[in-house]
Amino acid sequence: MNIKIIKIGVICFILFALFSCTSQKNYIYLQDKGNGKGVTKDINKTYSYKIKPEDVLYIKTVPIDQASSLSISSNEQTVNAFSTDIGAYLNSFNVSDSGFVNLPLIGKILVNGLTIEESQKAIQEKVNYYLKNSLVIVKLLNFKITVLGEVNKPGSYNVYNTRINILEALGLAGDLTIYGNRKQIILVRQNDPDKVININLTDKQLLQSEYFYLSPDDVIYIKPNKSKFFGTNPFPFATVLSSITTIILILDYIHK
Repeated sequence: MNIKIIKIGVICFILFALFSCTSQKNYIYLQDKGNGKGVTKDINKTYSYKIKPEDVLYIKTVPIDQASSLSISSNEQTVNAFSTDIGAYLNSFNVSDSGFVNLPLIGKILVNGLTIEESQKAIQEKVNYYLKNSLVIVKLLNFKITVLGEVNKPGSYNVYNTRINILEALGLAGDLTIYGNRKQIILVRQNDPDKVININLTDKQLLQSEYFYLSPDDVIYIKPNKSKFFGTNPFPFATVLSSITTIILILDYIHK
């Protein structure tokens, strides 16, 4: 066997492998593709969720002293029920189609278009007329997202916050599998007129997208890439090169 021919073949294979490494770009998140000149301004830093009709709010007054023991909660004997998700939901308030919440003793309060912090302040001002020394607590209960497709843990996830971005959501789902197409993420937004949005995780400009942060009931679907349809994994260049190098050393030793 001609060792020189084998060596030439190995060199050609190595060159092919080096040029083929560009395929790794399909797996790297938030790449700088040159359209941002190396600098990406995060315009979403000040993002805050705005309350919409049909949202479900957990609203409770916490008395600071005995004089303010009266509460807007529907049943004082169900205080312990707030420690569970079901208990919180049963003691919650729905935002009406016109954007109001209707509270016992207080009446209707407009919360549509307000952040959770702003709604808490608005309700606190109303409560102060009726309850002395009481602290108002407002939480958003209906924040749930669903992640489907090529992820390690598909399913629906409750978000105990008013802000979560798409990367955090994929983290909850265990990240994408090796077959997940990172350039074709589908976001289905229930309240968006466009309904279906295509997202490219490999582009750093995602940080500036209006869809970087998710909304309640968002559904994320990750398409499979072509390698899954062909039943192949990314080519193990390192393993193959190591094996060929070992064979060459053995043959070279025998030839001597």
